[in-house]
Amino acid sequence: MSPEDQAAAEVADLWRAAPGQEVDSAVIWLHHQGESEAIQQMMFNDFTIPNAGRVRWLWPRAPLQPSSIRGHSLVLQWFDVKEYPICRTVRGVPDRPRKGEDPEDVQKAVARVEAAVKALEVEGVPRRRILLGGFGMGGALVLKTVLQSREPFAGGVVCSAWLPCAEDLAESLREGGITTEMLWCHGARDSVVEPVLAAQQAKMLKEAGVQIRFQLFPEAQFELSREPLLAVQAFIARCLKMEEKDEEEPPELPTDGEGGVRTEGS
Repeated sequence: MSPEDQAAAEVADLWRAAPGQEVDSAVIWLHHQGESEAIQQMMFNDFTIPNAGRVRWLWPRAPLQPSSIRGHSLVLQWFDVKEYPICRTVRGVPDRPRKGEDPEDVQKAVARVEAAVKALEVEGVPRRRILLGGFGMGGALVLKTVLQSREPFAGGVVCSAWLPCAEDLAESLREGGITTEMLWCHGARDSVVEPVLAAQQAKMLKEAGVQIRFQLFPEAQFELSREPLLAVQAFIARCLKMEEKDEEEPPELPTDGEGGVRTEGS
């Protein structure tokens, strides 16, 4: 057993030992760079998911790592970003492409999310009942994790994000990434992640066969404001809705041969 599998088994054992903690579904939500999970938690405080059974929300916190855009000071981040804004071209004399993320750094972040997913799977929650969501850098990591998955998730939510290392899509895309339904919400006034770039990347994913819906909100900036939040909540509720079990049909009663029901003694 690998160290990652061992860690997943230990986490699952802790949950199984906690009385009343058995769940039917799970949501893993990832925060943006330089933030903690607290802001995102407050947004979903009053959100209940109908007909989804028992749902556990997990709010992983990114590790403290040196940040290139902040003078290499320690920042909560899933992977390092060389420069903002996230855009197609950095204007200058001459114009130049934006410096992209390090693929190895991004893959380490994907492994962190997969460890949380694996712990849920060991506990008995199948991947098809686990939804991944995130904002900003967290949303970017959701995209990479879902697209590389061999099995489908319950769904994926991407808010104000981008696809890091997009040039690797052809070789990294797996069957689970193609069949997982995803929602990408973006603000038309976003100054951190260029809306045109986000729309182009979403179009590229759709052309690759990915089941993704890109929704642009005209008044939204780099934020999870009320309108996109409502869209996200509706999407989560639909993805995690449990199918109603067919009611058992009553056993057929014996008849007297003439269409009537035969009773004891008749």
